[in-house]
Amino acid sequence: MTVKLSELIAPSFYEVHRELKAEKYYEYWLKGGRGSIKSTFISAEISLGMIRDPEANAVVFRRYQNELHDTVFGQFEWTLTKMGIAHLFKFHVSPMQIIYIPTGQRIVLKAAVNPKKV
Repeated sequence: MTVKLSELIAPSFYEVHRELKAEKYYEYWLKGGRGSIKSTFISAEISLGMIRDPEANAVVFRRYQNELHDTVFGQFEWTLTKMGIAHLFKFHVSPMQIIYIPTGQRIVLKAAVNPKKV
């Protein structure tokens, strides 16, 4: 089942989505607490950005390694499944990454405990 992006993200993110598509800014600070749909929006935008730009890859940081699988990794799986495009991606737990099958592009998930290791 495929879902429209407008059904997946909150209306408060529509303008940011348009700006991202237009490449208006290079950096965004998104506000919102739990339940604000930020994680869904961000995982959708990273994935769509990679599909649009075959040269793009992404790194997603979370403070601790043990938080990555159940939060970021799980969110990407859920979002890509809802969008109906999960079959275009391979999900690897070790090393934790998501690969866009058609081009081999990667979304790498890392802990930010030691910035020198990045």
